[in-house]
Amino acid sequence: MSLLKSFKIIISALLIAVTLTGCMKTVHLKDLIVVEGMGIDSKDGNIQITVQTLNTSSVTNGESPKGNITINTTDSGKTIVDAVSVLAKKFSKNLFFGQNKAIVFGRDVAEKDFEKNLDYFLRSADSRPDVAVCIADKSSKDILDSKENDAQIPIENIVRLMRTSQSSALGAYVTNGELLNMYSDKTTDIYMPVIKINDDTSTVQIKGIGLFNNNKLTYVTDNEETVGITLILDKVKGVTLEYDDKELGGVGFELSRIKTKKSAKIVDGNVVFCINISANLMVNEIQNGIITAIDSEGVDRITHGAEREIERLCSKGFGACVTNNSDAIRVGEYLAKDCPSSYDLLSDDWDVYFPNIRSSISVDLRLKKISDNTQLD
Repeated sequence: MSLLKSFKIIISALLIAVTLTGCMKTVHLKDLIVVEGMGIDSKDGNIQITVQTLNTSSVTNGESPKGNITINTTDSGKTIVDAVSVLAKKFSKNLFFGQNKAIVFGRDVAEKDFEKNLDYFLRSADSRPDVAVCIADKSSKDILDSKENDAQIPIENIVRLMRTSQSSALGAYVTNGELLNMYSDKTTDIYMPVIKINDDTSTVQIKGIGLFNNNKLTYVTDNEETVGITLILDKVKGVTLEYDDKELGGVGFELSRIKTKKSAKIVDGNVVFCINISANLMVNEIQNGIITAIDSEGVDRITHGAEREIERLCSKGFGACVTNNSDAIRVGEYLAKDCPSSYDLLSDDWDVYFPNIRSSISVDLRLKKISDNTQLD
């Protein structure tokens, strides 16, 4: 499909959306500023809003658009509503959020003023549940200003990055609807992906997962903790990892068909969160040895080594949540389902009890393939 045809499809979809949003008044596309991405920062005691908008004038004379077809605009106000109103006046047109793909919170907002600004997304008609949400390692404006290697719509690339990173255990993907559900749950804490600008400033990358406590960002996970948390959350489709074996050296392996089952129970008066992970295992590389000449004892050694590595990563992810008093992995929800009487006793003071929760992690891997040469039944 040509770039021009793709652009025309986007415009046609917008026209249909605008036409169907109300029957009292006809709104033309030329009278709207189409928002593709939104950034929220705290600056000088005010809220600074950056919007990435579609530049409909970038296609002229029927020519296919080349490079970035968006424009970023920034302004401030006392609240999000106020800042959006100021931006609309600057454009002299209405801002249309029906096409918005992502909301990026600046780190200052996430650490200090998050709950205060969340009310906008609870009540505003411009807030849609399917919009991706994330946190900038520093400023959300910096993220929106990333050119993403001159992509047509840079925020689309960033959303795609977050979605892909979650499926491969490298990050997280959270929608506005999921965010609001976490916020409204009695014991669950919020988590969101954290993204940062690469050194060349032309692209962004995933930094980790931001863990919240009492609706404030308290910690950003490292790579291993991120893998563990995404596995616990059962968000991973496939992941490639490596561990060291005394005899075999580095063993590279891949997991697929990953399934995580969770439950909560009371043992000796303590809450225990049970995590059981099952998956298919494929061995990609063995540093010391011929990969196609592994005997049954070697197969068991490799499988158990991979299982221990997954247990270690999940333990690190669980530990990051407990240490930072952030129930992003929803232990409270499982306690409510599995031990409702205990939940009733503990949930009102969940912040007090959560740091003392223990985990029980088990991993069951089925070795299906060694390299591309050996198939196992």
